[in-house]
Amino acid sequence: MREITNLFDHYRVVARSIWNTGFWSEPELQNWDSRDQFEQITRLLFKALVVARVVGGHCCDLSSLPPDHAYYVVPMGTGPVPISIERPREGDRNHYWDDPVGEVKSTEVELHFLDYFDWDEMGYIDFQYYQVRIAAFPSQPHLVGRDALIEHLHAKVFVDLPDEKTEDKQK
Repeated sequence: MREITNLFDHYRVVARSIWNTGFWSEPELQNWDSRDQFEQITRLLFKALVVARVVGGHCCDLSSLPPDHAYYVVPMGTGPVPISIERPREGDRNHYWDDPVGEVKSTEVELHFLDYFDWDEMGYIDFQYYQVRIAAFPSQPHLVGRDALIEHLHAKVFVDLPDEKTEDKQK
């Protein structure tokens, strides 16, 4: 696995700057249509600033894009870091980030990057959190498949590409 936190940080700064200076600063652009357009822009930015650099190819070569689950968000250090895990309520489509499990260690959980997250989608954004999906959590198997939030300051991002697995085995 290769650390790519720097690529994610660069994307984070560019994307939030586009929203904060291009959309949020203009009151007539603070609406859901603008937010939808911004999401389209961020998908293109992510391909250009992260994916293309990870695969070493052109951002438009969709055949070489790694799968979404190739980006691992790993809590930093050996101790526990805070995490907010979604706890769905039956019949309620709102998101509640209040599961009793509030800390994780890098050795006990596998988290896959979904997106960046801010509490106020229409306000000034910072992309303070990685929104992740819990892919493995042996001590808490009931949490697998749930989304969670972990502050970007408490984690690093890694990628695991098929080519790199082959190269590692050959070395």
